[in-house]
Amino acid sequence: MAEINAKMVNDLRARTNAPMMDCKRALVDAQGDQEKAADLLRERGAATADKKLSNEMKEGLIAGKISADGKLGVLVRVGCQTDFVARNDAFLKLLADVTNLAFENTVNTPAELAALKYPDGTGRTVETVIKELVGTIKENMGVTGVARYQAATGRVEKYVHHNSKVGALVQIDGSTEDAVKVLAGELSMHIAAGVPQVPLAIDRTGVDPAIVAREKAAAATGTEGKPPQIVEKIIAGKLEKYFQDVALVDQPFIKEEKKRIRDLLAETGKAVGGTLKIARFARFKVGEI
Repeated sequence: MAEINAKMVNDLRARTNAPMMDCKRALVDAQGDQEKAADLLRERGAATADKKLSNEMKEGLIAGKISADGKLGVLVRVGCQTDFVARNDAFLKLLADVTNLAFENTVNTPAELAALKYPDGTGRTVETVIKELVGTIKENMGVTGVARYQAATGRVEKYVHHNSKVGALVQIDGSTEDAVKVLAGELSMHIAAGVPQVPLAIDRTGVDPAIVAREKAAAATGTEGKPPQIVEKIIAGKLEKYFQDVALVDQPFIKEEKKRIRDLLAETGKAVGGTLKIARFARFKVGEI
């Protein structure tokens, strides 16, 4: 059996970032062969990762990227179990790398992003790299959110809060003027804030009919015995208030509550000489699925 010395263990640790004792065991099992030991660590890391995949990811970070012309934007959320790991250099590098990958490739889901080749020249997929990292850090992590928007006749903009725990991405169609970029940024911040409520849809027609039916039933509670026309008005009034809370264009703007989001769209549209429309939006918060 080959003698395993401290230099061999340190070299393998520097190469794999695995714990010292794991490196020593792998070298012993590989009879001192660095390549075989590295393979063993990867295999064992993946096995460890599989055991941890069920662990809930309540922490993590969000990042985004926008093209110079404002026509392409991405928002990515990577989750982990503790905030300590979220501030780890390896985790921060992972977040930056997968954000760039999402920007450079047409992906719409975490699974599609996980299937891409990691940009380190090894041929490994993002999923494999994450499993190896899980095996090294001993904590579950993964890509839990991806949004990628590309506008042909509009602008895309993002907002990520200073703590990187919540962010939003918005696409506005109708003009590529800089004023539209500014508006998209303001709306991203508004959506990220989630005030008065996180929007469920762009407008009221996009709210799930099942949710609307549930709200109607709730609005009718306590109206028993009242004339039908009065009940109808009560339900309509409560539904109107509900839509103003959950339909994005009906919400009061967080910075100027006297204005609705639809008012901002109309004002900016008039300024740039076109009709503006929110094409889509995404909001990610750490710990949510």
